[in-house]
Amino acid sequence: MGIGRRAYLYVMRKKIRSILLFLIFFAAGLFMLIGISIRQSAWAEAEDFRKTLSAGIKIESYVPDPHSIMEERINEDGEKEIIYSAPLIREHHIEEFLAIEGVSGFYCDNLGRESGYTGLTLHPGFNTQCLNIIDGTIPLGGEITEEYRDMIKNDPTYEVNAHTNSFIEVYDSEWHPAFVNGSVRLVEGRHVRIDDVAKVVISDELAENNNLKVGDQVSVQSADLLTGEFYGDVYKTEIVGIFHINFEQKIRSDYTFEEDILANTFFSTPDIDDWFRYAYQVQYGYTVSAQVPDDIVCLMVVYVEDPALLDSVKEKLLAMDSIDWDYYKFGTYDKDFQTAASPLLSIIKISNILTVISIVGVLLILFLVLAIWMRSRKTEVGILYSMGINRNGLLRQFLIECCGIAAVAYLAALLLAGPATRLAGDLLQAVFYSSGDASGYEVVIMPNTSDMVMNLLPPAKGAALPYTVTFQEACLVFLLLMAAAAVSVLISSAKILKRKPKEILHN
Repeated sequence: MGIGRRAYLYVMRKKIRSILLFLIFFAAGLFMLIGISIRQSAWAEAEDFRKTLSAGIKIESYVPDPHSIMEERINEDGEKEIIYSAPLIREHHIEEFLAIEGVSGFYCDNLGRESGYTGLTLHPGFNTQCLNIIDGTIPLGGEITEEYRDMIKNDPTYEVNAHTNSFIEVYDSEWHPAFVNGSVRLVEGRHVRIDDVAKVVISDELAENNNLKVGDQVSVQSADLLTGEFYGDVYKTEIVGIFHINFEQKIRSDYTFEEDILANTFFSTPDIDDWFRYAYQVQYGYTVSAQVPDDIVCLMVVYVEDPALLDSVKEKLLAMDSIDWDYYKFGTYDKDFQTAASPLLSIIKISNILTVISIVGVLLILFLVLAIWMRSRKTEVGILYSMGINRNGLLRQFLIECCGIAAVAYLAALLLAGPATRLAGDLLQAVFYSSGDASGYEVVIMPNTSDMVMNLLPPAKGAALPYTVTFQEACLVFLLLMAAAAVSVLISSAKILKRKPKEILHN
């Protein structure tokens, strides 16, 4: 009797064992097909998504001991100066970066956000609500008690803060992340540019509420946080552009301050920081910091036209010998992609785990099952040995049995892979897109720095992904199943096939 015939008869005779093996291979094959198909579809969707978002090179200063390259001293005018001995990135390098082929823009993340009184009518927030409670526009009731109203009556800062705007400092507002990710867009005028001084871009809501237009000036003053009293000179800045907000910020009037509302925010040239700092230091008796005409740039993003150019642009940056790159570390800036594509990336991760578990699981289960069954086939093996069938013949029989069942199970899994993949894929989308926000964006005030960040949110669940199993993927899963079956047979039968026929029959 041939090897194939013996394998067939054994499989048909041991129906329960054969069915159990079939189910193991079927489940493993189906899970692998589902995992690979979902992964490929999610990956293709994520890559298409990546092409619609800007990417760049993140450059961050890295100086273990800052005092080793900097010296603080008082100049002849009595102002505090900081002198750097190392050739670091300075403002004049921005133009050199922008001249590199493939670079589309530049954003500096170490510029700050300041707050100043403008006297303008703002989108109402916490301070406006307090004023409305004081003047009776909001009547008493609920949590608003007479005691609470009397308490806030004596605070003079509410009137000032109700007309205080925030100023986000930028070299070029076009490349601020809010404009890059689409949370805001320029609708009139132009952006703040690198060589501008005392220029701002304001929101269309702020412009409409105060009858402002491009070319008008806005006056800014500093105010004491405790008394609300003004101090210092008036800073005058010109409106060069107007932006529109492409989403609705979630605002709680009992919690959100006016300066933390995007509609009340200015995108401003960095010179306003010098003005704020000078007024503060003079008012409270601190040593005045000298103005730095070509300041250090510590944290920046160099945007590229195409993600494929990241390595090329980085090489050209490193070739600039006017900068000591030992004081910097590089990374990839793809924050918007990581945020917006997070559901797809989570689906890819889950599908990878599903595929690995399927492969490892089938190996472990098969080894345990076959190891138990092999011990029950000792008599059969001994008899076949005595009939002149050698080890190689027995091993081939075991392989044909196991691989034959695996092949049939794979065909069944392949037939069910389409509907099962769609069901699993839709379920994963429902889970990971459940937090999708229809607004698309959110405003976050960072707790440590008070920076205002406009984040791109994961989109709400859209159409189902186009799940397909390609010929290459089908072949890959088939080969993985066959390999799992062969490895399991080899391991589980190794011990019994090493024994001599007399020893097996004697036992």
